[in-house]
Amino acid sequence: MRIGFIRGVGYGLLFISSLSVIFQVTVYKRWKTRDVVSFKAEDISKRENTWHHYEQKLDRYNRSLTTGQRIPPEDAAVIQKVNQTLYFTSDKVENETLGTQFLDYGRHQISYEDFLDKPSVDLTKLRANWRADARIIQNASNKKRFLTIGIPTVKREKDEYILNTVQSIVNCTTEKELAEIYIVVFLADFDAKWKEGISRQLREKFEKIISLGTLHVIQAWESFYPPLDNLKHTFVDPETKKKWRAKQNVDYAFLFLYSETLAQYYIQMEDDIYTIPGYLQAIKDYIHKFRERWVCLEFSELGFIGKLYHSDDINKLAKMVLLFYAQQPCDVTYLNFNTQMLQFKRHIRRPTIFEHVGYHSSLPGKVQPLKDRFFHSYPKTLKGATPSASVYTSMPFEGYFNPDNCYSKENGIFWSTRSGKANDWFTVAFSEPQMISRIEIETGTHTHPHDKIHYAKLEASLASQAKGPGKPECGSNKLLGYFDDGNIKVDNVQSITGRHRIHCLNIILTNKQETWVIVKEIAVFIARKRSQ
Repeated sequence: MRIGFIRGVGYGLLFISSLSVIFQVTVYKRWKTRDVVSFKAEDISKRENTWHHYEQKLDRYNRSLTTGQRIPPEDAAVIQKVNQTLYFTSDKVENETLGTQFLDYGRHQISYEDFLDKPSVDLTKLRANWRADARIIQNASNKKRFLTIGIPTVKREKDEYILNTVQSIVNCTTEKELAEIYIVVFLADFDAKWKEGISRQLREKFEKIISLGTLHVIQAWESFYPPLDNLKHTFVDPETKKKWRAKQNVDYAFLFLYSETLAQYYIQMEDDIYTIPGYLQAIKDYIHKFRERWVCLEFSELGFIGKLYHSDDINKLAKMVLLFYAQQPCDVTYLNFNTQMLQFKRHIRRPTIFEHVGYHSSLPGKVQPLKDRFFHSYPKTLKGATPSASVYTSMPFEGYFNPDNCYSKENGIFWSTRSGKANDWFTVAFSEPQMISRIEIETGTHTHPHDKIHYAKLEASLASQAKGPGKPECGSNKLLGYFDDGNIKVDNVQSITGRHRIHCLNIILTNKQETWVIVKEIAVFIARKRSQ
């Protein structure tokens, strides 16, 4: 009896355990399939009869999408088959929480392409030949080169910098190097009159590089841009700045997309920078220096200036910028992009080779006097007295390397834009005649030692006469000496000029030279007054 009772209890426990296992498996299965697309039993029977019809219909639909992105019809459920995703439309798909009996069938799976292929702006709207449509100057070359320099620009309320920026790049690029680069100027403003004016000036001023196919001038159409109103940002800024920043991000993305096929590398510029001769070789040398894999090399520490990428990567960068166009500026996004591409530190070449010179921002009312700490700004070392004077020269120069630089106490140099010729001159005309005891002049720099004055003399003018605005007529000249290895130092000026005051100092080239001319510093020292 006892044995029978024990056997009955055992069977009972076994039965209860079986029910528990079945219950747990059922619950687990339901939990694992909560996101499974399900159909009512009556729908499944209908589907069995019409499956072939839907398969053919949806296969044609999928093939019709030229972008490769699969978008199901409205109210469609997704059915997974082996190595294939098909879209099945059912009018009676219901939510599982309604308690209706469902049969599980397939799982809806979304790939990363569903997000990346359709960022904030729909890139699928770009036609196959959209780059030709974007060009304002049509004879630009498409042959792959070494480097693309991308420069976006918009209409500014005050100073326009774009022409000087392009001029600086051209002046600092040799004839041979011009065939290795593209300069892409993106006129990113919707003001048609302004675009017409700037493009006309670019045609007139840079006819040579246009004939070489080096200069691309492009524009975008407004339909490329996403909505720029009622933007939500992570920065607490006025609406005007939010809109300006968001549009600027889309400008960058359009420029990236246009430029990605032109060259091996792409470097981002702003429209208010200048550079130095030898910048292209400096970029090449820095690239060759790296044995490790890199994503971004930087040739300016500021903002989004001088950032170099492999052209193969800037399509990805464009998509990331578009994805966050309303949230953050591009000079934040690019750092996040570099990290996502597994570069975890910045590679900044020092000294840097691109300097920001713009004062008035493209954002109306904003001033931006930024300077690069690592740009070689050529500090003064002789520490002269620099009495008030005007400086003139017969040699052409880039606006950023004007004659005042070498005489001023501020950092900077004079740099001509052609080789020196016999009888070229450089004059310092004092506002008031000066009693000068000593003069020192240095030319060339350690980075460009050959761009010095090779053959020249220094004279002091003991008289001058104003001839209206501009350089006065300096006369009664006294020879102070000749340049030696680019420099001159006159220790006892008054032994040559006597007790006469000096009106002008004149550097006169006595022979032609093959190199450009850098005047690094002109230092004058005032004679002490004799005690009575």
